[in-house]
Amino acid sequence: MSYVYLRVMRSCILYFLLFACGTVFGQGSYSLPLLNTAIDVVCFGEDTSDILLYNMHDNENTSSLAGRVFGEKYAGSYYELIHTGKRNISFLYGEDSIHIDPNRIYTDTGVWKQLAKNEILDSMAYDIIAAWRDSLMAKLNIESRSLVIALHNNTKNNYGFRSYKRGKEYEDEAQALKKGAVRCKDDFYFVTDSDLFARLSTGSYNVVLQSTETLTDDGSLSVYCSQLGIPYINVEARHGHLSRQIKMLIFAYQVLIEDGEIGSEAKKKKRQQKKAYRQLLKAAKSYCPGLTFMASTICSISFKPNAVKTPD
Repeated sequence: MSYVYLRVMRSCILYFLLFACGTVFGQGSYSLPLLNTAIDVVCFGEDTSDILLYNMHDNENTSSLAGRVFGEKYAGSYYELIHTGKRNISFLYGEDSIHIDPNRIYTDTGVWKQLAKNEILDSMAYDIIAAWRDSLMAKLNIESRSLVIALHNNTKNNYGFRSYKRGKEYEDEAQALKKGAVRCKDDFYFVTDSDLFARLSTGSYNVVLQSTETLTDDGSLSVYCSQLGIPYINVEARHGHLSRQIKMLIFAYQVLIEDGEIGSEAKKKKRQQKKAYRQLLKAAKSYCPGLTFMASTICSISFKPNAVKTPD
């Protein structure tokens, strides 16, 4: 079976699963076009929750599956941007095409940097992107949230936990690192708050605390939330690590939202997390029959999406 065939088959099945799950328990879809490009903002779970789960990259399908089933089960507001199935959003501006990363536009500096990458420094283009961003932010209602949880995926041997170590590309973006027992360094939390860092560090996962002094304003959601003092977590996992990403979401939820005790209660909490994980997969299977088997199968197929070499 050729690599190309495997890639096409995996993509088709994944999008079928996403469509099936969306049909079953999607709560709302909002059209938010950027000039000539059609973009939908889809919501799953309780839209009134003060906890936001958010997937902004349309090619990060593992995090999409994790977010949809988790948002429904734990009553969070899960939002997802759907456009072309690619990481970046592209739109025509006059005779030019502008390509923007939807995780690099949350600050004004970030918007200008995205335009500079397109070799376009036009105030009208800036106004169009900024207006679209502001409409998106109003829909997400980020500033009223008690916690923002972003969901991202990366690829092997590119961006990961190691990228923040001393001497590596993003060392200046990190204030502290906690190495967990989990072997895969592509699966980690990235947080903006020292309290979040301390509490998540009690688990077995890798954790990165964003620097407040040497961080770069690249327009990412983590920078925006840091500037406004909004608690933010990125639950980052490698493409295909669906089980791991769900487990990381459960741990974060129990430690941060349910305020579970760690330490002397570690064994008890571990049993509770395993139980919650089983219940979540059972719920997913009831919503979308065959989801757990098919998702785990297709995620195991050798397939490399667009390599992710930059922080999500």
